[in-house]
This record gives sequence, structure tokens and C-alpha cells, in this order.
Amino acid sequence: MTEIEKIAGPLRELLREREIIARCELLLRTYDIVRSAKLSDQERKELVKMAGERIVPGVFASIMSKEPIFFDLPKLDTYTQIDGRIFHFLHTKRYSKQDFANANSMLLRSLPELKMILQQCLVDRLKECMADAGYTLAAESRQELTFSAEKRTVKAFAVTSVKSLDINNYNPESGIDYIILVPSSETLEPFVQFFRVHGQATEDKGLQIWIMNLEKGTVDPFIGYTTDLDIYNQFDNPRLAEMVRNNWSQGNCQ
Repeated sequence: MTEIEKIAGPLRELLREREIIARCELLLRTYDIVRSAKLSDQERKELVKMAGERIVPGVFASIMSKEPIFFDLPKLDTYTQIDGRIFHFLHTKRYSKQDFANANSMLLRSLPELKMILQQCLVDRLKECMADAGYTLAAESRQELTFSAEKRTVKAFAVTSVKSLDINNYNPESGIDYIILVPSSETLEPFVQFFRVHGQATEDKGLQIWIMNLEKGTVDPFIGYTTDLDIYNQFDNPRLAEMVRNNWSQGNCQ
């Protein structure tokens, strides 16, 4: 079995076992499968040719497309919402209300495991982003990473939901940048709410909050500003993020 088959095989098995699957779970499982494959440099180059520079987002997008990268994957060509979450499934099969209820129950049972996968996704992306900005990893604990570059130090934290982010848990030290990375969500509401309640206090404390879009693999600033151009250049669209925040501060969240 090649390393790339180690990605296709588990994906195929997952989609055949879970005929109705939450979009968020499929995305996180894809991250976990690709990470576990431990691709060699050559295999990674081959997969980049098929999926793009951001491998997991490319693989995930292909699963949702009419022309997936891997053969014989079930085609998830329709979707529904259950308790505010998107679930994908085959339109050619008839599913009962109980089938959808069972799929939702299975997701809820999987949430603790998925949270750990999400945590790892955020940590991995922080490492990539900071390495691309010229920083080296100096120390790492469960949720805190310390990066260093010439005359600069960054402490970075991975938090799995903006809803669970408590800025009182962070006390920035002088001369050290404090960054908190959170994942995007299926709606903007949690971010609008956080910005309106905690936005100014977050900036006053000197904290920076970044958002990772897992479906795109991109990172953008949310609250706070970096003065390091090398970090700024890692953001996908920092100006758009600033425009969005300005709209929210004026009471418009459309």
C-alpha cells in the first residue's frame, strides 16, 4: 500500500461506513487521515500536483466535486441541516428520519475525539505559519507554543472555539507578541458576538486573535495587529478581515 493509498483507503472506508456524515467531521477526519499518512517528500509533491499546495483543503474539495482525486469514493451530492450543522449524503439512497437522527447521535459521540483532532490541526497550522514567517519553535506545551526570530518572541495558543475563549486567561508580557488561533465556524454569529463584547478589551490587553479557515487552510487576523511584515504576509486577506470588523463595529453584520 502506498502512502497516497493510505489516504484514499481510510477515506473510502469512512464514507462507506458513515453514509450520512457531518461536513465538519468529514473535514477534520480528512486532516487526520492526511496527517497520519506521513507522506514522503516525493509523495507530497505528487499529491500537491493533484490537490494543490494546501493538500487537505484540496482533497476535501475534491470529495465534494464531481471529479474526486481518488477513485471509487461515494459521491456526497446532497446535504441537509441537523441542529444547525450541515450533513452530506447520497441523493440516490432513501434515508429515514431515524437514519438522520442516528447520524447526528454518532457525531455527538465523536465530538471529544474531533476536538482533539481540531486542536492538532490548529497547532500544525501555527507551526507552518510561523515557520514560513521565519520563526523557529523554541518551546511547546499542550496548548502553548513559543516561537523566536531575530529580536522577536511570539507566544501562540490554539483554542478550538471562539465561544470558549476567555481573554482573562492570558496576560501578555512586555516585548512578547501573544497570538491566539481559533477555527472558523459555519456561521459568523460567534465572531460577531465575541467582537462586540470583547473586541476592545482584547486589543487593550495586546492580544492578537487569528482565524483559521479549515476548508481553505488559510489564516487571517481577527482582532489585534501584527507589526511584523513577515507574519503579515502569511495572511490570506488581512484587509478584508479589517473591513468586516469595521462593519461589525458599526452594527452591521450582513
